[in-house]
Amino acid sequence: MKELYKDLYQFSIYIPPMDFTIHQYLLAVDPAVLFATGTIRQAEQILPQIKTILKEKALKYIFVSHMESDECGGLSVFFKEYPDMTVICSALCARELPGFGYQGKILVGSPGTFYADKAIHMQFFDYPSEVHLQSGLLCYEKNSGIFYSADLMLRFGNGSGKTIKRAWKQEIEAIDITRIANDEKLKKLQGELLEISPALIAVGHGFCVECEK
Repeated sequence: MKELYKDLYQFSIYIPPMDFTIHQYLLAVDPAVLFATGTIRQAEQILPQIKTILKEKALKYIFVSHMESDECGGLSVFFKEYPDMTVICSALCARELPGFGYQGKILVGSPGTFYADKAIHMQFFDYPSEVHLQSGLLCYEKNSGIFYSADLMLRFGNGSGKTIKRAWKQEIEAIDITRIANDEKLKKLQGELLEISPALIAVGHGFCVECEK
């Protein structure tokens, strides 16, 4: 675990045979937000650390980008500890989660909309990551300047606690058809992302990016 940025804690596991890193992030503000749960095993490992960071405060939100084990496989672990928590996700994910046994609160983040609660102000983007390009969700937390990119800006290598520096525009232009397998949807997302200016890209895999102007 490392405080990678102001109030942003990164939890990572590196898999050498794949040269692949999987991250989760806790934004320890009021209210606290977890970006991705990891698998059940990962969730069980990071929960004690999250409780230490938050002390007596509760984890209020978990942001789930899309239906995948490293994004939401550990929901049951956190729901048992924080039964009043709310999952923020896409409409598709909201329909799927109850079928996997999740019985807690869900807030649907619609692309192009915002959600604010005290120290957080989230902006949501359509992320065509699901089977048949059905929509997942990306999130820009405006107050901290953190953009959670899930699998969109994936890099291989051991990115645990490490960052690289690149211009935001370069990162957007580097998104290709291997990430969004539909040219029209790809260009639409790129255009929308160019309208924001994050300070940090919190990636789901690989090296986080400090955004240069």
